[in-house]
Amino acid sequence: MALLLTLAGAASAAPTEPERTPWVSVLHEGVTAAASDFPGQLALYVRDVRTGATYEHNAEVPMYLSSAIKVAVMLEVLRQVDAGTLTLQTRLVFGPEDVRDGMRPMAKVPRGTELTVATLLEYMMVHSDNAAADMLIEQVGIDNVNADLERRDVRFGPLVTLLDDRQRIYGKLSPEGAEVTPPQVRELGRRNSLAARARTLSEVLGHSPAWSGHELEAAFRAFYAEGTNSAPMREVGRLLEQVARCEGLRPASCERAQTLMRNCDTGRSRIRAGLPDTASWAHKTGTQHQRACDVGILEFQPGRPIIVAACTRGFRRVAEAEQLLARIGSTLTQAFEATPVP
Repeated sequence: MALLLTLAGAASAAPTEPERTPWVSVLHEGVTAAASDFPGQLALYVRDVRTGATYEHNAEVPMYLSSAIKVAVMLEVLRQVDAGTLTLQTRLVFGPEDVRDGMRPMAKVPRGTELTVATLLEYMMVHSDNAAADMLIEQVGIDNVNADLERRDVRFGPLVTLLDDRQRIYGKLSPEGAEVTPPQVRELGRRNSLAARARTLSEVLGHSPAWSGHELEAAFRAFYAEGTNSAPMREVGRLLEQVARCEGLRPASCERAQTLMRNCDTGRSRIRAGLPDTASWAHKTGTQHQRACDVGILEFQPGRPIIVAACTRGFRRVAEAEQLLARIGSTLTQAFEATPVP
């Protein structure tokens, strides 16, 4: 409830001109230098919620979000809880059709186990478990997730389930690829290289000659170009600001959302790596082939939430993106800790 109480009386100020805001100048210099050293592209949106001062770098460019879409899923789940159409104690059965790539706690859960919505929310947001995410999406409806974004007046590309996401990628190689089953998707996700994944997909679908890693990479590019599960960082930032302000949720659900994001245990080598231990970073990460994101609500000082939405693309190794995001974290620290609180 800390953010809700702090922001209750805050005005929604217009963005301050960059040259008049000291932290923006410091951030601009650091981000420009970091982006120039990066082999891919960075999109970044930063906003001081209290003052409205904003910094943008390619913030209007749609970026693939991967697991960062789980923020939107969480908000729809909690909206339905607030509406009384769903409870946190509602139990969902984990069946064979629910397996996914990117399972973490769910990888150890026996099929047929009942899990509460509260547990699935924790698995999805804290551990970024894809099976938990798709079970929640199936419960609340992907159309309702998209409708909630429309109600909130944030412009995302259409969001789809994580299973649908994978099927659309593999479907770029063959119509049969769009029909891969959940167990097959999980098996494909275990392959550490595109070449190995392409060979396995060829075996699964009986395709000869086998597809190459280059062909699968082209399939990823074609999928990304469609804009599914994507959004500009400016729009992601606007959604995060609503979370910071507790808009669209009752206080208890807002507190739950913020707590889940604060407890996120992924992305420790990303923005968090550049922050002091005293900073609060309530966030969600996302990772896919040549794509990596870290988006959330940052507080160096209690009661001064800063929205940060960062996504990258076009890098060769995830470590390169993580190094850049850690550098962004360091730059944010320098910018906000070295400037006086207005």
